[in-house]
Amino acid sequence: MKPVTHGIQVISKASLILRILAKNPLGLSLAKIAEIAHLPRSTVQRIVKALEEEELVSMLEGRRGFKLGMAFGQLMHETQIDIISVMRPHLERLSSEVNETVVLSSISAQQSNVIYRIVAERDLRVVPTLGSVHSLYTTVDGKLLLAHLKDDEVLQRIGDDYPRLTGQTKDIKDLLKDLAQIRKQGFSIDRNEHINGISAIGVGIDTFLGRYAIAIVTPSCRFEDELENFKTKLTTLKKRILLELGRLA
Repeated sequence: MKPVTHGIQVISKASLILRILAKNPLGLSLAKIAEIAHLPRSTVQRIVKALEEEELVSMLEGRRGFKLGMAFGQLMHETQIDIISVMRPHLERLSSEVNETVVLSSISAQQSNVIYRIVAERDLRVVPTLGSVHSLYTTVDGKLLLAHLKDDEVLQRIGDDYPRLTGQTKDIKDLLKDLAQIRKQGFSIDRNEHINGISAIGVGIDTFLGRYAIAIVTPSCRFEDELENFKTKLTTLKKRILLELGRLA
């Protein structure tokens, strides 16, 4: 019988390989995975084969390498259901406190999308579309994603001549300044940049279940007067959620 430590080492290496592929959604060759992981190619090949049998990774067309598989996507979907159950009471409390719509978005390496919402019960309100995928350079969740990248990586991702969605959509120079502020302060703000008349503020939350963004979305006519209150409420909410999930803010 192989010692328990051997099994733990294999799990650790398999986890490392999955994390590497998660950061490279277009896939990688075995040689490249081995290079990044600092593991022998033969070891990587053996582990990837086992992961492929469990559909946790799949082969690219033309046998050029591997990417995360269908089973991994199914696990992530189930994880999102779990995160919603964790977040729901916090989102309901926040929406009640500020009397505005609150949105939960999932942030992956490539995009962000709305997975849950609490819509404020008032005459003038915002109702985001569930499942919607947002432009990265105008929305709070998209900018939180970009803020995790270096400036040159941002340029590679979105270019420097993207379409303006409104008259308030920022050009690349102002967007990069905006991202620097997000990295420094932790808050992402959209003032009529995505849709005229709608503003939002959000924070990112990194959990063991993945990266998420929580945003307060309001008609712009109410936004500025409540901005400082929104910041306070979001800061408190983030600390409360991270403590519940066993992490310090």
